[in-house]
Amino acid sequence: MLFSRVVSLRIILCAFLLLPVSASAGTVVRVTTPLGEFQIELFDNVAPGTVTNFLNYVNSGAYNGTVVHRLEQGFVIQGGWLTYNETQQTFYGIETGPAIQNEFSVSNLRGTIAMAKLGGDPNSATSQWFINLGNNSFLDSSNGGFTVFGRVMGTGMQVVDAIAALPAVNVVSGLSPFPLINYISGQPLRNSNLVNVNMTRVGSTDSPAEFVGSTARLHANINAGALGLIAGEFALISDTPQIVIKLVSLFPLDQAVTSMSTFNSSTGQLVIPELRINGQVAYRNVRFLLTDVQQLLFTLQGADAP
Repeated sequence: MLFSRVVSLRIILCAFLLLPVSASAGTVVRVTTPLGEFQIELFDNVAPGTVTNFLNYVNSGAYNGTVVHRLEQGFVIQGGWLTYNETQQTFYGIETGPAIQNEFSVSNLRGTIAMAKLGGDPNSATSQWFINLGNNSFLDSSNGGFTVFGRVMGTGMQVVDAIAALPAVNVVSGLSPFPLINYISGQPLRNSNLVNVNMTRVGSTDSPAEFVGSTARLHANINAGALGLIAGEFALISDTPQIVIKLVSLFPLDQAVTSMSTFNSSTGQLVIPELRINGQVAYRNVRFLLTDVQQLLFTLQGADAP
């Protein structure tokens, strides 16, 4: 029985491990949309000023409730600027910080995220970001180059592509078309018609495991032996009578990091050497067992004091 569970998990993991990996590790941000979640790995060392600026908006909650306000199919989706008041049927721009210095160095290829800016001013980016739907390398030589500061992880482009497949509708005069969900022309625009976005920092591809109480999510970097190195995010499913977590997303890592967790495919045991809760070391040698491979559920077996 255990063998069949592990074989099934091996197939799932291998499918993810065939995906391309990045050249450096960095902060991971979860993006939640009506069409699903995806994660972005930020290039902290490649574009430090841009990443810091982006995380300022993420950590303050400024991006929460913003909408994807631009869809150019085959080119980009863009957000990070507008919120919508359904009662007033009006869009409002979020408060932005000072413009940042351009840090172009990575090509605008499919799946990368970059900062939008004003034409003719390379150093004008504030809050607006875009995700490249195709290989848009022509942006590398335009307006000083558009700064790529991260990439969509794992199978996350499936969610991005689903957004890009929505009808593009002209909603605000003078702006590009918005992607809309189940919108009927002539009817009042509802929040449910918009691709609303929420963003949360979930950890880093080069840091120990961390559980964030406000989101009930655990992020861990795992050495899975022959299956390779992966970063996984787990959701807390139950805390009574047993603590059960569910693997909800994973993506490959290209290098080992300190304090990596381990997964033993023979026993189904996941061991987390150091677990932080809300930034503080809470437990060591945390042991989970894969108890349901169909739902990817892990049940807590034990833990030691810090």
